[in-house]
Amino acid sequence: MRYLILILFVFSLSFAEDLYTEFIKSQVEKIPLDKAIVVGKGKRELITFINPDCGHCRKEWKALRPHLDKIRIYVFLLPFRSFPESYAKSNYIACSKNKLKALDRVLSGEFDGKPPLTEECPLVKEHIKIAEKLNIQGTPYNIVLGSYKVIEGYSPKLLEHLGIK
Repeated sequence: MRYLILILFVFSLSFAEDLYTEFIKSQVEKIPLDKAIVVGKGKRELITFINPDCGHCRKEWKALRPHLDKIRIYVFLLPFRSFPESYAKSNYIACSKNKLKALDRVLSGEFDGKPPLTEECPLVKEHIKIAEKLNIQGTPYNIVLGSYKVIEGYSPKLLEHLGIK
């Protein structure tokens, strides 16, 4: 009887995991990747929602940046109302001609305390709407495409989930 209960328990966990994965897939289908800031040329893919002033986002960027030959990252900017500078930094990134360079500059802290003077970029508003539709409220928020693994917050295991380490 114990083995039957154990088997049923394991089956229910597997079933729940499959349902969760299917749910995440359905959420990903709602994300217009053509609206993302795309960096990297690798085969492994990651969707990430970041805030330019988020310390964990910066730490994550530092870990991901050296692997852009192996991964493709779909970046969505999510400035928070409580961080007024993050809007200016998000606008700077979103409307820059060289978005990779802009990401590097902002996420390195170059503009901390002295945000870039930029006009409002419509892409930032689109990113915020996408995050709101998905009810994403914290950053970094990551979805590893392929496995559809969701990683909320910074995780040193992100590279493992991407198959890099």
